[in-house]
Amino acid sequence: MSFIYLFFVGVLAGSAMITPGVSGAVVTVILGVYDKMINALTNLFKDFKKNFTFLAILGIGILIGAVWFSNVIMFLYERHEVATKFAFIGLILGGVPFLFKEVKTKNKKINFVAMIITFIFSFSLWIFSKTVFELDLDADTSSGILSFVNLFLAGIIYSVGKVIPGISGSFLLIIIGMYEYVLSVMAHPITVGLMELNKLIPFIIGLVAGIIVLLKLINYLLEKHYGLTYSIIIGFVLGSIPALIPSFAIASNVFVGLIIMVVSFVLSYKLTK
Repeated sequence: MSFIYLFFVGVLAGSAMITPGVSGAVVTVILGVYDKMINALTNLFKDFKKNFTFLAILGIGILIGAVWFSNVIMFLYERHEVATKFAFIGLILGGVPFLFKEVKTKNKKINFVAMIITFIFSFSLWIFSKTVFELDLDADTSSGILSFVNLFLAGIIYSVGKVIPGISGSFLLIIIGMYEYVLSVMAHPITVGLMELNKLIPFIIGLVAGIIVLLKLINYLLEKHYGLTYSIIIGFVLGSIPALIPSFAIASNVFVGLIIMVVSFVLSYKLTK
């Protein structure tokens, strides 16, 4: 595998990881890098030079992809919020068949009880975050709402989409109201990052800690309880959709948004097929 190809995969994965509904891990699976990535991470010191080089090139690509595409998403959010949110809904729904297919290919069954429970939990978490924690990034981010613990937990939550194929860390941030803040940091890592280093550091610590723990945990769960694990993932994915539903104040925007949602669904479905 050439370094150029690996870097290119990283750019695509980085672009995907900040888009709700698109999993960076899915991109690495489709392009044949996921297994090698997991192996390099879990066996870093067995062949340190080879594994470190592999992860460094992939990581640089991911970083570049995340930064440049964050600016695109920021522009769309500011200028076309309704259409953008409908596009995200389409991307999420389009990725769901991939998750069902993953279970079927392993000759496992979907646990619909677990899926419904996690759907309710995911939806409740979004409601709970709005009414109790008030983790709304439209609010003043310097007001103390984004505490060290909140940002640390957000980093852990975001790490989920880095490890599990088919699940996006970005929409997990949306349901706890932290997506736009993290997006602003990714779009302007130097200016925003240096000005709010006290907020960025706990997020990065949580992200790294989450990836380390999840690599081992997910490997265990997928080996021992594959069908149940993916049932939980599917329920969580579907339960995140209400957090994306935009205001229906402007009928024309909603109509355009619905069309975009269908197009996004098809694109996401084809990408993960």
